[in-house]
Amino acid sequence: MAVELRDITKKNYFDVLNLEVQPNQRNFIASNSVSLAEAYVYDKNGDFIAPLAVYDKEVLVGFVMIAYDRKIGISKGNYLLFRFMIDQRFQGLGYFKPTMDAVIDFVSSEPAGKATSLWLSYEPENKHARSCYLHYGFKETAQVIKDEIVAIYDLTTKN
Repeated sequence: MAVELRDITKKNYFDVLNLEVQPNQRNFIASNSVSLAEAYVYDKNGDFIAPLAVYDKEVLVGFVMIAYDRKIGISKGNYLLFRFMIDQRFQGLGYFKPTMDAVIDFVSSEPAGKATSLWLSYEPENKHARSCYLHYGFKETAQVIKDEIVAIYDLTTKN
């Protein structure tokens, strides 16, 4: 497995739009079309936003969207993982950890600035996502934003 994050371009954006999670997961994540529209708006607002395609060699397997909070107001001076999805055809094949590793490598490269944390949130009912993130090393905070549990990964402990 050789997972890497790549820009979304004219060449791959329709493929990214066609990625889907399992039907029972659709209530937990916005569609990639909504995510790309949000990325456009955040970018026009002057925020750093990185919608990225997840590849294993030349095979598109998922999508992530990362922001840096300069003025968003959730995690000032830190990164946010707004979206994380692996296409239904590739779920259960071990893509979570290498994709998260690629996300951590990306934010650790400081594309928008220094940060100590990567923030994300998930719905309490999304037990699978919660388990994956906690097992990876995210820690839940007592904070809830829009009925979602906030969890933080400490970037200062990365080896």
